[in-house]
Amino acid sequence: METLLKNSITMRGDCLYCPLSLSLDSYGNCLVDCHHCYLRNLNHVWGKDLKPLDLDLFKKKLENGLKNKNPQTPVAFALSQKKTIRWGNKTDPFQPIEREYNLAPEIFNTLTRLNWSFVIQTHFPHVLKDYQKYIARANDRDLITIMPVMSPGLDKDWEIFEKKLTTPPIDRLKLAKEWLDMAIPVGFNGEPFIPGFHTVKDFEDTLKLLKQYKIPSYNTYNFHFNPFVAKRLHAIGVDIEKIWTYNQDGEWKKILPKLLDLGKKYEIKIGCPDFVNSGINYVEPANTCCGVNVPNPCTFNTHYFKKDLQKNVSLDRILNHNWDGTGNWDEGKEIIYGTCKGKYNLNDIL
Repeated sequence: METLLKNSITMRGDCLYCPLSLSLDSYGNCLVDCHHCYLRNLNHVWGKDLKPLDLDLFKKKLENGLKNKNPQTPVAFALSQKKTIRWGNKTDPFQPIEREYNLAPEIFNTLTRLNWSFVIQTHFPHVLKDYQKYIARANDRDLITIMPVMSPGLDKDWEIFEKKLTTPPIDRLKLAKEWLDMAIPVGFNGEPFIPGFHTVKDFEDTLKLLKQYKIPSYNTYNFHFNPFVAKRLHAIGVDIEKIWTYNQDGEWKKILPKLLDLGKKYEIKIGCPDFVNSGINYVEPANTCCGVNVPNPCTFNTHYFKKDLQKNVSLDRILNHNWDGTGNWDEGKEIIYGTCKGKYNLNDIL
């Protein structure tokens, strides 16, 4: 009997930094196994089984979450307030095996029935297109945002990292344009920008393509560079020492302003989860750092702390104004007042 994914709805571990921290995964593993994905290290802990989600348990968790009058955990708070869900966090919901398991219709139907807003994050828009009638139904209720993932190396990344197993970048753009023409909200997730591998020119070339296809937003963030990823990239001949060097804050801080300026040049909204290195003058263009606006984001995070700081809101007000129960109050307070150790805080922006 196949093992099912019981814990399909989670809060991201970085919920104090992410407005889309309430997450849904259709599967417990990505069979494509992209070389640069730091999250695949999880499968060394959890096992490499696909683990399709338990649909009945998924539905019950959402329905019971809405009924919960006394939430005690960040997930419970987020569910009780019907926070926007990011569908596709640790794994891609529309990896090709979805065509065999066909979990998406029940997930679409449940989210639409409950009027629950969601963002689909995927490297496989060509598989997602199979579910066009479900997309249209959700869009009729203003529930859906589609966020294809496309890092700035384009075909280079597709070949080296994604092993040509995902939707080709040009097809991602064409499909996104089709959805935009149907008045479906679309924005691209550009993570990761890998300093020392990707260049500013790579980023500009990507923005030119986005502009050509009238894509309104893109986001950028540097590399989650852990030993697991370093070992895998070294095995395929990538210069990990160069990446490690340019991924450090001192070097990345020289690159990031150039990327943000290119967004202004090409009139594309650039979302940036890096609340420190983007500086006090960078203003997020949307209510998420992915660069897309959603109906009900989580607000107890650095995205909203920084927005209030830019408006000269007092620290006490920042703390209370953004509290929605979805984060850790004490840790959030430390970030706001700058008393935390080993973490960036609001003082680091100035």
